[in-house]
Amino acid sequence: MVLCTILKRTIKLVFGNSISKLEDTRSIFNHLKSSKDAMNFKSLFNSLLSSSRAITYALQKEGKKINGFEEWYKEKQDEMRKDELLRFIHEARTIDFHEGKNILGTSVYIKHFLTSKVGPKPTPDATIGIHKDGLYWTINEGTPRERRIPINKGGKFITNISIKNPPSQHKGKSLEKNDPITICELCVKYMEELVFEAIEKFK
Repeated sequence: MVLCTILKRTIKLVFGNSISKLEDTRSIFNHLKSSKDAMNFKSLFNSLLSSSRAITYALQKEGKKINGFEEWYKEKQDEMRKDELLRFIHEARTIDFHEGKNILGTSVYIKHFLTSKVGPKPTPDATIGIHKDGLYWTINEGTPRERRIPINKGGKFITNISIKNPPSQHKGKSLEKNDPITICELCVKYMEELVFEAIEKFK
């Protein structure tokens, strides 16, 4: 029993950073699912892309000195390269990180909206603006310090968020849905399986 406990602790120490990054990614995904505006959603989506990559970095670093790990991971790398969804995740992160571009598309549908129901202005100069990704307060408009604050009340409006050129397959099967939440959920699930398989295989 004592030896078993020691072995489990050793496994956790060996892949501790990978587990930590996996927990970060899960947390980001949970916040993404409950996001109420496009600005926050985009930020969390990009964070998840980076966080999922951090898992594989940590796994490679921690497994580097383990006998047989590199051969196993090369097979996993080949699997990820061939997978349309995982290749999309990699390319989307590269575009965001190196070019600052976002691969999400947005549109807003306003059923009704009353400025009197929005609440007080965040600053005296704030103005209300309608954009393709939602309704916002604009502060310091027309200056280098201009910024937006999402508006989440005052009426009924829906912001639709989609992926430009989304993947259509994962693990050799066609995707029934390819919205951002579904794509991220499948990515997180794959990363979980990757870490868990490493722990099980090299325990």
